[in-house]
Amino acid sequence: MGLRCSLIELSKDQIDKSLANHENVFDYLDELEENEELGRVYLDKAWHGIHFLLTGSVWEGAEPLCYLVKGGEGIGTEDDWARLLRPNQIADWANSLLTISADDLRKRYDPVAMAKADIYPSIWDRVDEEYGNLEYLLDYYEALRSFLERTKKENKGAIISIT
Repeated sequence: MGLRCSLIELSKDQIDKSLANHENVFDYLDELEENEELGRVYLDKAWHGIHFLLTGSVWEGAEPLCYLVKGGEGIGTEDDWARLLRPNQIADWANSLLTISADDLRKRYDPVAMAKADIYPSIWDRVDEEYGNLEYLLDYYEALRSFLERTKKENKGAIISIT
């Protein structure tokens, strides 16, 4: 199954509720998943590769480019990997991604370095799949950019979960 990332838009009130009621993050995420009115983006297993291309780092990086794996306010336990980003953080992130094109990420793509850094999932050293792997990342990157831009325009925040 593996670790998959999703982002779900939340209003300020929903963010405050999330921070107040987070005993069982998985139940809360299931509740949000069932709400069809909330905008969302699924990044599948591309999240770590996108993070690496944006930051050049395995788990670190400058804000807001590092927001896929770091930043925001954690909810639940460390193992739950759920964090909240407020509307101003979403706006900053969306604005920063406007300056990074798919061509920029193509230039940064180094499957050997990604494999050596153990970027999830462990597919980067499959030479015969190199082009497909890059396109996989770029497709999800564009989906992320679109989600962030919509969420910014609606002045909303988001919950990021990697489960």
